[in-house]
Amino acid sequence: MWIKEINITGVGGIENLDLTLDPKMNIICGPNGIGKTTILESVAHTFSNGRTNILKRNAKCEKSHISAKVDIDGAERASNVEFTEFMPSQQAHIYGLNDLSRKLLSLKINRTFEYQPLKAVGKDTEKPNGSTWGEARVGVNLNDVKNWFVNRYLYSPHGTLTTTQIANYELARDSFSALNKNFTFSRVDASTNEILVNTPSGEIYYEYLSSGFKSCLSIIFGIIKEIEFRFVDPKIKAKDFDGIILIDEVELHLHPEWQAVIASVLTEVFPDAQFICTTHSPHIIQSAQPNQIIAIEGVDGKATQRPLPSTEHGFKGWTIEEVLMDVMGMYDLRTNVFKDSIIKFDSAIEEENYDAALSAFYSLDSMLHPNNHMRKMLKFQLASIKGVAIDKAE
Repeated sequence: MWIKEINITGVGGIENLDLTLDPKMNIICGPNGIGKTTILESVAHTFSNGRTNILKRNAKCEKSHISAKVDIDGAERASNVEFTEFMPSQQAHIYGLNDLSRKLLSLKINRTFEYQPLKAVGKDTEKPNGSTWGEARVGVNLNDVKNWFVNRYLYSPHGTLTTTQIANYELARDSFSALNKNFTFSRVDASTNEILVNTPSGEIYYEYLSSGFKSCLSIIFGIIKEIEFRFVDPKIKAKDFDGIILIDEVELHLHPEWQAVIASVLTEVFPDAQFICTTHSPHIIQSAQPNQIIAIEGVDGKATQRPLPSTEHGFKGWTIEEVLMDVMGMYDLRTNVFKDSIIKFDSAIEEENYDAALSAFYSLDSMLHPNNHMRKMLKFQLASIKGVAIDKAE
């Protein structure tokens, strides 16, 4: 199952927006407040049912409308959600494709990695269809992924796990190496229920991994666990899941090195799923495949999709600055202090005031990267008025 197209009219800050989605990976970027999260919530509510106060009507519209075309094994189903509520205290009643809610996983930004001791290993959580309607709105719980993994490790040698559960456990176990080939799962300590990992520095506790590593594992484990809990009869191996996975701010807690690989890792681990993610990271966009980027910008106060060049290799050869400017629409890449110094320098050059230009140059020189070519250009401009300044003084 995947969403082919979605139209969002009068929802939050979005007046009207039509999007065509990629069946595998969709990365939504744009400035703060433009409506990235609103797009994710609109997709989530397409598969929900019941009351919600998450989505609100746009102030300029009389009614909110979300319509989507959903592909289900080649057949198409249409979804139409409407509501009029605007006040924060009001709740809209949503009637979406709730019978398909099991195939929609929503991971929100409340992904924390505080240490959680496991005094006892709990049983699996039951997931009736009604609970998945609600999780489409509020997001899935990632706090129990450690319990799930330890449970599967402890029971795997005893022949009590199903073939599907074993396959899911092995997929999770192998994810350590999928993220970094130098890391492998080691064992679970029987006395403490703590997970241990083999690293180039030796065996360490899972809790000692970087927040970025744990963030990636938390996402992967959470998806595997959720699929396993939701699909009991018939069972589905997580690697065969063909539903929709929403991740808000997918770069959360990730170093740029991890940001550059997270999208490819997710599509490798879950090859049949459709991902729809939001990001503020140029590194994620830089490493994405062609046609995976959905750039949203504001034109005349309205959210619209920014046209992007279609190339064979996407943005892999673009610099971070080019991605920030020409994809994400961020034109002011320097600090206000830097821009003020540039204005002072340009004004001094225009007035042929060498002393003022030299003072501004010293300020700029202290801010520029040691190898920035702009420094040489500034020196040429400074030298061009030095003689003029001497003549005036004489």
